[in-house]
Amino acid sequence: MKKKGKVFSLLSTALLVGVVGCSNGGSTANEGNGTNADSDKPFEMSLLFHYETEPPKNDSDIMKMIEEYTNTNIDVQSVPSSTSAEKFNVTVASGNFPTAIKTFYEVPVVNAIKTGVFWEIGPYLKDYPNLSAINPQVYDNMKVQGKIYGVPSVRDLARNTMTYRKDWLEKLGLPEPTTIDEFYNMLKAFTTQDPDGNGKDDTYGLIENNALFNMDMITAYFGAPNQWGVEDGKLIPSFQTEAYMEALQFYRKLFDEKIINQDFPITSRDNWFKLWDSGKAGTMRQVTSTAVARERGAQKVDPNAKVDMVSLLEGPRGTAIYSEAGNNGFFLISKSAVKTEEDLKKVLEFFDKLMDEEMSNLFYWGLEGQTYTVTDGKAQHTDKEAFDRMLSPYTQLAVGKLIDNATPGVLQPLEQQALDMNKENEAVALANPALTLDSETNTEKGAQLMKIIEDARIKFILGEIDEAGWQAAVDQWKKDGGQQIMDEFTAAYNEVNK
Repeated sequence: MKKKGKVFSLLSTALLVGVVGCSNGGSTANEGNGTNADSDKPFEMSLLFHYETEPPKNDSDIMKMIEEYTNTNIDVQSVPSSTSAEKFNVTVASGNFPTAIKTFYEVPVVNAIKTGVFWEIGPYLKDYPNLSAINPQVYDNMKVQGKIYGVPSVRDLARNTMTYRKDWLEKLGLPEPTTIDEFYNMLKAFTTQDPDGNGKDDTYGLIENNALFNMDMITAYFGAPNQWGVEDGKLIPSFQTEAYMEALQFYRKLFDEKIINQDFPITSRDNWFKLWDSGKAGTMRQVTSTAVARERGAQKVDPNAKVDMVSLLEGPRGTAIYSEAGNNGFFLISKSAVKTEEDLKKVLEFFDKLMDEEMSNLFYWGLEGQTYTVTDGKAQHTDKEAFDRMLSPYTQLAVGKLIDNATPGVLQPLEQQALDMNKENEAVALANPALTLDSETNTEKGAQLMKIIEDARIKFILGEIDEAGWQAAVDQWKKDGGQQIMDEFTAAYNEVNK
């Protein structure tokens, strides 16, 4: 921690001025006396990443602190998040690459990686303690043709949960659900037993929106694969499985018994949240980190409202939850800007150091004594507005998983529960085997074809089609290109796993 004191004290006065007023600019010169004191001079590099509200500045105190700690001179290039995809395409077309560029796993990005313009970093990760400590599944979810190219900004792999009204559960004398049957019983009771005590039949056990946002949780409970599954060496879509049909039948039951809002096909995401805040909703799918916000929303109507979460329920095929990609973008390192293996290692060292406790604290907490304090080894924000002003332009620069490397914080019970649940969920999370596979047909018209299935799901739940009608929709999907997608994914899967 001696490094932290040295580096942070150099800039604490300047940062305070920057928080209260505006930065005084100044030189970005670096004497190389940070963590790489044995280096002759700072490493020169350029970084391109996006921002949400305010662009980062090369001469800011935050950048000086990062440069000081990592022994670098950094040229920051940034674009608004709304134009980041376009900027990536322009950069690829021009060939004028920065040292590293932040982007997302999208078709143009994958295609650019395949052309060989970025370094493969997988073979080097073992030499960097922070980078090698990232969950291997996160890297697997970013692979292109089986190889690792990106340094990720990590987020939890399995964050989804069912957030429900704990005060309603307690009032009705029900246990916390552990199985899909107990979950149904809770939803039914929330609908029929007047949990809000107003004497009216006006509550819903589960609320849904027009995107069927709860669906992935329900299909996982019944044991359906995560978007795609593997059977006898072949890739099949989740919606073609028996487990998926059982989940649809469960959903139809919820609709028929008016356990879910009857207007869900036209309920927008915004109105979905408004329905929760109205105090008429018992359960909705969320990510674990939003539990505090959902509790505050419910308390707008009922000050005594409490929420709890449940993610893992035992279904007919065991207990499972779907894995997500596990990243919020990643940095690719350009071969044209980083010409030698020696320089590549310096860039990887830079990203590895960004994950040290000192840098993680900077991105997660800010500056000790100004935006947070530490008591008994626990950090706590003292000036969140100052922190946001100070760090918001630079949040996309952070890599790794900040909360794992930063000083532990003072957490509310629901916040601690979220962290615990994320780890528990991750242990049983099902990955999507087709997430990084190539299918030209899927790229060209996968989204269009999926509308056939999405429309059929709604019709089945509403009772407008039966099992035969559902099968007809699946057959149409196959005929219009779905079978070709299956074949292409299967070929790609077998190529990667041979």
